[in-house]
Amino acid sequence: MDKEWSFLYNPMELATANSFRLGLRVSWIHYEALHARNSNAAILALENSYKPFDLDYRAKYSGWKSQERQQLADTETLKGKFAKLSNEKINAWDASIAVVYPKGSTRYNTMLGDGHGPFQKGTQSEKIEAIASLSNNIGADAALTAVKTDVDNFIAEINTAYDTQKNSIETTGIKSNALETSRLAMCNEQYNNLGALMTIYNRLGTPLLTGDCFDLLSIRNIRQMLFQGTVKTNNVHTIVERTIPGTAQLLLENDGVTELRFYLSTVKNGAIGATFKSLAAGTSATVPASDLGDATTMHFLMVYNPNTTDKGHFTVEFM
Repeated sequence: MDKEWSFLYNPMELATANSFRLGLRVSWIHYEALHARNSNAAILALENSYKPFDLDYRAKYSGWKSQERQQLADTETLKGKFAKLSNEKINAWDASIAVVYPKGSTRYNTMLGDGHGPFQKGTQSEKIEAIASLSNNIGADAALTAVKTDVDNFIAEINTAYDTQKNSIETTGIKSNALETSRLAMCNEQYNNLGALMTIYNRLGTPLLTGDCFDLLSIRNIRQMLFQGTVKTNNVHTIVERTIPGTAQLLLENDGVTELRFYLSTVKNGAIGATFKSLAAGTSATVPASDLGDATTMHFLMVYNPNTTDKGHFTVEFM
C-alpha cells in the first residue's frame, strides 16, 4: 500500500485534538501573524476571513472555562453539604431524637435503627434517600417538630445543591461540545489558509515564510508546551523534567479550588523549598523560570498542593 501523504491531514486539528488551551495558542499565533503581514492585500483578505473564527473560538473557550470553574464551585458546595450531613447534622438529629426516644427503643429504631451508616456511606442518591426516609419516619410526631423542620430544611438544601451540580455538569458538556465545533472550524480555516499562504509566498519566491504564519512548535509537536493535571491533597506532583533557561517564561494557572505552589527541584517528586510561586485558586501568572528556583541545576518542574481536603488542578504553558 502506498504511504499516505501527510499534507492530506490537517496538522492544526491533530495538534489541538486533546487540548482546547493549545487551540487557543495555535489560533492566536496564526491570527497575529496574519495581522502583522496584512500590508499584502492577499494576506489582509485571509486575516479578515479568519478573524471571525478566532473570535468565536476565544469566546467559546472563555465561556467553557468559566463554566468549568462554576462546575468546580458547585461540586465543592455539594461536597460540603454531604460532609455536613455525615457529621454535624446526623449527630445533632440523633442526639435530639434520643432525648425523646432512648436509643434501642422501638420508636428510635424506626427512625435511626441502622445508625449513622446510611447518612455517611453509599451513593449521593442513597444518602439523600436516607434523609427523606428519616423525615417520613418522624412524620407528624409533635415531640420532634423541631427536628423534622431541620431535616426538611436540610433535604431542601442538599437537593438544590445536588440539582445545581448535575445541571452544571450538563452545561459544561454543552459548552465543551460547542467549543469543539468551533475548534474544528478554526482548524479547518487555518488549513485553508495554509494552502493560500503557500501559494502567496511561493509566487513571491519565499515559500519558507509560510511557516512563520503558524505555531510550528505546537503543530509539529517537537516538544510538549502545555501541561495539565491534578495534584492530590497535601502532596507534590512532577509536571515535567526539562532543562529550562532561567529567562524562559511560564504561564502558570491554578484551575482548581485550592492554593498551589509551583517550584523547581533537583529530583523527581522533590520536596518544596524556600523558592516557589504561590497561586490562589482561580488565578494565573506568567513568570520567568528563575522565580521557581535555580534553573541551572533544578530540572524538575513541580507543583505542591498544601490543602488537606481538596485536590488541586493546574495548567502550565511554556511561552
